[in-house]
Amino acid sequence: MKVLVATRVFPPDVRSGSATLVHRLWEHLESKHDVRLVAASQRDPSLLPPTARVVRVKEGKALRGRMGLEVAVRTEALSFRPDVVVALGIEVPVDLAPTVGLLTDPLSGEDKWGRLRSVRSRLYRSRIEKMAAAVAPSAAAVRRIADLGVRESKLRVAWPGADTSAFVADSPLSRPGDDAARPLRLLYAARITPEKGQHVAIEAVKGLHENIRSQVHLDLVGSVSDAAYLKKLERRAKGAPVSFHLDVPELSSWFQRADIVLFPTVAEEVFGYSAVDGLAAGKPVIFSKVGAVMEVTNGIGVGVPPGDPKRLGEAIRRLVRDPAERAELGRRGRELAVERYSWERAFERYDALIEEAAGR
Repeated sequence: MKVLVATRVFPPDVRSGSATLVHRLWEHLESKHDVRLVAASQRDPSLLPPTARVVRVKEGKALRGRMGLEVAVRTEALSFRPDVVVALGIEVPVDLAPTVGLLTDPLSGEDKWGRLRSVRSRLYRSRIEKMAAAVAPSAAAVRRIADLGVRESKLRVAWPGADTSAFVADSPLSRPGDDAARPLRLLYAARITPEKGQHVAIEAVKGLHENIRSQVHLDLVGSVSDAAYLKKLERRAKGAPVSFHLDVPELSSWFQRADIVLFPTVAEEVFGYSAVDGLAAGKPVIFSKVGAVMEVTNGIGVGVPPGDPKRLGEAIRRLVRDPAERAELGRRGRELAVERYSWERAFERYDALIEEAAGR
């Protein structure tokens, strides 16, 4: 089967949950089919696969870049003539072949469209209606997309995967150190941007009683989407047990060495990749009760209200004081991740949708 994969993000040019999904799916499809890749580049085109048709998207000219991606996809399709298109992003045309659309947050980046927001919404609805399979990452995402006027019956749910094989239960990184004075590592791995709520994590740690604060260290890991926000975070974190680790090449070792994973997002998440990665690593997760997070974690962990440093701090204190609860939550979370989110399970879900679409 000939498959055209088209995407507005691709790692390591852009690191995000959606970028990881399309990358892993592209690799999987290449092992089975004749595949072409068309991808936008926001940072460095040389980071994308050399076989890809790359479209440069310049900062501040997002709309022009989106039009460029559409033209590139049409050009590639004319010569390749795919049996099916797998598309991430509404910039990808859906009239070239049966299209499997990997849908994300419909309101993400809406501010960049300015006065053209209504045009974007109409485009979003129109293209989804024409897709052979419109695939959302969660039931919560389906409801959010339906709020734009898309028929719920048109939408399918397929959970993305997590790299459960990257986390080994008896790895030295996952075992506590011999030093009883070793601080417990709190990890928050996400793009550095206000809606991810890194400021909430910092304030929660700063608000801990000294007896607890002296027992923890917060690692903030991720790519920088908002440089001004990063500077504010660095000022907030001054004097607190907080470290920043930016644009790291891989995340699995950070989850492996963590004792507690945080996900204090303030966004209406349509999946919650950081929380699921925490489950896959067998770590207790403290997460915001927002969007799809309760759904995808199955409630395993400690849920707190979004944007509430005090409640987040209370949850941190609770788990610091209770190693038995940490171990139990980690065990249950790992079981859920292996059963529901291994990439093998995820590929089964996407393969079925792609084959169904191609049959149309």
